Amino acid sequence: MPGTGGVREANAAAVLSAIRAYGPLSRRAIARHTSLSMPTVSRQVSTLIELGLLSELPDPPLTGEVGRPTVPVDLNSDVIAACGVHIGVTTTTYGLSTLRGELLDSERIPTPSGAPEEVLRRIAREVEAFLGDWPERRIIGVGLAIGGQVDVERGLLDHEPLGWHGVPARTIMEEITALPVYVDGHVPAMATAELLFGEATHARSALYFYAREMVGAAVAVGGVLHRGPGQSGSIAHLPVGSDVLCPCGRTGCLEATVSERSVLERAVRAGVLDRPDIRTLHEVAAAGDAIAHRILTERAHALGRAVALLRDIVNPELVVLAGQAITDAPAYLDAVYDAYADTTVLPDRGLMTVTRFGPDVQAMAACAGLLARLYERPFSMVGVY
Repeated sequence: MPGTGGVREANAAAVLSAIRAYGPLSRRAIARHTSLSMPTVSRQVSTLIELGLLSELPDPPLTGEVGRPTVPVDLNSDVIAACGVHIGVTTTTYGLSTLRGELLDSERIPTPSGAPEEVLRRIAREVEAFLGDWPERRIIGVGLAIGGQVDVERGLLDHEPLGWHGVPARTIMEEITALPVYVDGHVPAMATAELLFGEATHARSALYFYAREMVGAAVAVGGVLHRGPGQSGSIAHLPVGSDVLCPCGRTGCLEATVSERSVLERAVRAGVLDRPDIRTLHEVAAAGDAIAHRILTERAHALGRAVALLRDIVNPELVVLAGQAITDAPAYLDAVYDAYADTTVLPDRGLMTVTRFGPDVQAMAACAGLLARLYERPFSMVGVY
């Protein structure tokens, strides 16, 4: 078997990535996409089939050509799976994905309360039970995605809304699951899902915008996610012109304006709701309550202004909108677009789209963060030494 480093693993990664982006492919088509020689492609395909990462498709099509039929190969969705865990302020989501980014299963629970170490141990035990339902799958690890600031190399978490500081998440999760754990910020992980399996797969440049309880953005160029030095960038305090007071002391900050918690607090104060529940707020607005409609419209306008400001700075080929503030509010998507169009100073060429992952974006993101490592270092990830 090939070693874990060097040229052969890089060639295997190139073959896998070509099939992920364009497959199923014949060996000759793989060679065209990767610029590798046919003998190199054939060796890598054979090895990747042995490892359970690829499979030949049955019944190759009849082409009328003389000679051996061309047998296409594709990612093997029947053997290896990636587990993902997304820890949100109110909800924690588990998911299990194939190599193609198809969710096999997912579950949601309220994010446990308590000391961060005990919360993570409880989540790890839940994950262990969750994976017990899939004994036939070879699980390559657990991807952990969370908001706040993440030290990817050391697996440490800082999450102000949860009160977590320097929490050794990777160590705790690995001790209980006995699987490799890879930690990432939730927005970079979500953007990775779009690059691997979503709308941004073939985009030359892309801006990913997320909003729910927290807000975030990520930029990719040439299929590579930008990661600056040190801590992640933040758009939480991007000024969007509202009169909402932010905990930082200023007014009009993006996250304080559009977060689910902030929107619901305003609805309760206005007497629209007896208790904070975003689904009920949408139902009340749909039933004709003018105040509920105004609150949701104001949030949509703030989202549109924020997207326009970021788009004008980055000027990407594609903008992907995601998060339940977008996907769970289809009635207000036009309001987002209107505010965006009123704010941007660049020509609008229809570059905005909504993620196809919908409410599964959290689970898919955590899985994708792990799968990205597999596509970069396939032999290392499946234990080939």
